[in-house]
Amino acid sequence: MPYRRLYILQIWLRRLFLLTLAALVLLTGLSFYQGTMSWDRVGRMAGRMTGLPGLPQWRVAIIAGHRGFDTGAVCPDGLMEVQVTQAVANRASKLLQAQGAQVEILDEYDKRLNGLAVDALLSIHVDSCIDLSGFKVASGSETVIPEQDAKLVSCLKDSYAAATELPLHPTTITRDMTGYHAFQRVADSTPGAIIELGFLGGDRDILVNGQAQMAQGVANGIVCFLQSRPEATATPATSGDEPLPSPTPGPE
Repeated sequence: MPYRRLYILQIWLRRLFLLTLAALVLLTGLSFYQGTMSWDRVGRMAGRMTGLPGLPQWRVAIIAGHRGFDTGAVCPDGLMEVQVTQAVANRASKLLQAQGAQVEILDEYDKRLNGLAVDALLSIHVDSCIDLSGFKVASGSETVIPEQDAKLVSCLKDSYAAATELPLHPTTITRDMTGYHAFQRVADSTPGAIIELGFLGGDRDILVNGQAQMAQGVANGIVCFLQSRPEATATPATSGDEPLPSPTPGPE
């Protein structure tokens, strides 16, 4: 009798396995049909999970503005810039990982920035607690890959505006953005940009309650840029032995 029960159990386990496999095949086929899955994405996810050479894998670094250094801009009621940048960086990281990317979230003056070679670098910041509204994106004024930097900025502008419906506010782009310290520390081959998500004053509602939309806009912009490149070409991140620069206030 025990053997018969074991035999019946094996039969049901096989049936359950086949049903599960059929369901996975059906869901995968439906995902391809709806456009939410592609062979390129499957390859990136496989590369991320296995680390096997030859499989495409995007490598992205996101700086959570002011984290590990200071609070950034602060409103009279205590709302801090770093609270927003950290939250949006975490959300955007998860969205990019779902696309098969390997993502590092870095502090403002992270040692890993020294010589960092990745497919895209983005620093996330928020502007002052004043009564203005809008976002802005910029790349470094000194770069050896201006076309790639410009493409990353363009993708971020379009995707972030579409996701948040915030207006572009280019007249408040400052040297703190175009001369951002991280652009000078990463590898010359690393495309980079810095985004100010909005103003803590005029855009407070979406900065506090719309972080999902902001993260989606950021992630979509990075994916837009990465998909414009023929393949992931970044080498493993390295940190040099040079000391960190003397701390100076980053952009608000």
